Amino acid sequence: MTSEGTEYDEQYYLANGQADDRPALRWYTQLVGRYTDGGPYLDFGCGTGHLVRRLFALGPAAGLEISEYSARTARRNAPGATIATDPADLPDAGFGALTAIHVLEHLDDAVATETLATWRRILRPGGQALVVMPDPAGRGRRLAGDAWMGFADETHINLKPHAQWREFLVDHGFRVEREGTDGLWDVPYGRLPKLVDAARYAVPAFAQFLSGRLVLKPGTGESSVFLLRRAEDRSD
Repeated sequence: MTSEGTEYDEQYYLANGQADDRPALRWYTQLVGRYTDGGPYLDFGCGTGHLVRRLFALGPAAGLEISEYSARTARRNAPGATIATDPADLPDAGFGALTAIHVLEHLDDAVATETLATWRRILRPGGQALVVMPDPAGRGRRLAGDAWMGFADETHINLKPHAQWREFLVDHGFRVEREGTDGLWDVPYGRLPKLVDAARYAVPAFAQFLSGRLVLKPGTGESSVFLLRRAEDRSD
């Protein structure tokens, strides 16, 4: 992953509400615990380190973050974890599973291709990846229109629909084991009060969150969620 990391500073995380721990990270951790075969775990693009800290509850966990600010913060929030800043420093076949939560939309196709090659290198044969990115073909985008959350971040330079990401991931050496969405959570979508709008749209997302499972169908929410497995080839 060679994109510049200097723009992901303190102001960036404060502006997008990702500086602190948040409920979604609990759900991602539950998905990793439920659907993967075990660690060691890597949070690729670990931000401020809260997911790394949660993954520690499952087993050995580390992080990768190209932003020096983010890496320093992650080391404070996940004490004892190794937080690398260069993918070349990650060991071959060193991880059983990785997470990449809202990472690929920040990378153009060339860098995303390099990133997926890195994942194949650092995952052991059969290793898995939980990958999340905004879905511009999802219902959340249709409801929100131009105010959709995926458009709010100028560093989102690769907003592929779910089906296109699926094809891209498969073409670069991964099998899709599960796929779905996080549901509708970015209320309000209309002029109704927020609580009323949440009752109208967000109940399925809340139920999925409580279940710790991935059950909502692709295209019915805000983001694409993929559980991938490193496909084997003749050299494995």
